[in-house]
Amino acid sequence: MGLDPKRSLNMAPSARSDLFIYSDGGAIGNPGPGGFGVVVEVDGRSMKLSKGYRRTTNNRMELLGVIAGLESTAEIAKGRRTEVVTDSRYVVDGMSKGWAKRWRANGWRRNRQGDMALNPDLWGRLLDAVDSRDVSFAWVKGHSGHPQNELCDAMVGEASKLPDSEKLIDAGYERKGSAMMAQSAPFASLVEEIDLNEMDDTSEPELTHIDSSGEARMVDVGKKETTDRVATAVCEVLMSVKTLSLIRSGSIGKGDVIATAKLAGVMGGKRTAELIPMCHNIPISQIEVDIEELADGSGLRIEAIARATWRTGVEMEAMTAASIAGLTVYDMCKSAERGIRVTDLRLIQKSGGKSGDYIAD
Repeated sequence: MGLDPKRSLNMAPSARSDLFIYSDGGAIGNPGPGGFGVVVEVDGRSMKLSKGYRRTTNNRMELLGVIAGLESTAEIAKGRRTEVVTDSRYVVDGMSKGWAKRWRANGWRRNRQGDMALNPDLWGRLLDAVDSRDVSFAWVKGHSGHPQNELCDAMVGEASKLPDSEKLIDAGYERKGSAMMAQSAPFASLVEEIDLNEMDDTSEPELTHIDSSGEARMVDVGKKETTDRVATAVCEVLMSVKTLSLIRSGSIGKGDVIATAKLAGVMGGKRTAELIPMCHNIPISQIEVDIEELADGSGLRIEAIARATWRTGVEMEAMTAASIAGLTVYDMCKSAERGIRVTDLRLIQKSGGKSGDYIAD
């Protein structure tokens, strides 16, 4: 996204490459539990920031996210032009149209009638954060497929749903109509200064299963080094307490659900190459499937581990094993409950190969 010089608050020429801050914020219920999500991108690197709050508002989280992005990049922003990208008109108009500056100059009164501006604590911090920096603000339509905005939105959702013990208190929050002058805690205790060397590489990944003409292909692994490969995948099968009780007591008419699902998972994992078009036929050394009840009694957690000594990984074998085990549970129990859900299938760990180890967050 290019920079619009008409929106820039400080017009000093940029001496180095641009720094982008993508931000989103929100509250469930407004007011209610909320959070912000931020993605910082600079020099082909990126970093994510997010925090959850027990009770706040949409606008406060939109502001707080932008502030977090700006304050955490104060050091690496030197000599760079910063663009803040958000789906909040409230933030973009407040800064680009000069509203926030006028409010502060007028003692946070936003009109001649003396009505007080909301969130002056955060507007003041935002104005301080852009001081002496080359910053512009750009609006993007929310939920329109913008990749960084969608990522920030997902981070907001996750932060908002954290348990209260992991959320912060928005000390500056007051109900609409108050001056809301209470000061929020400094970000120094919330978000550390970003170190460019610790940011993730954002180079575009190569789609190895697509050739130069866009056609699907099978990757040639003949020249790859043979190494020990291990992958672990999980999924959950959600059901009613009654159905889980029937499984536990062995009262499902089709037989032992757990034993059958484990066997199905192993068999399915071994036949992955027959199910997924571009997967290699790997000499599997072991597939293990473990099934246990979820701690909250809402269903079953399935974990599948695949191992092989080969030139390519076993992630698909582990994920296939977990998913087939989950589908088997559904098939055996569907007469008791049609609403069973197989959900949250994901890779949680893998090792071996050129790409190194991976552990899910």
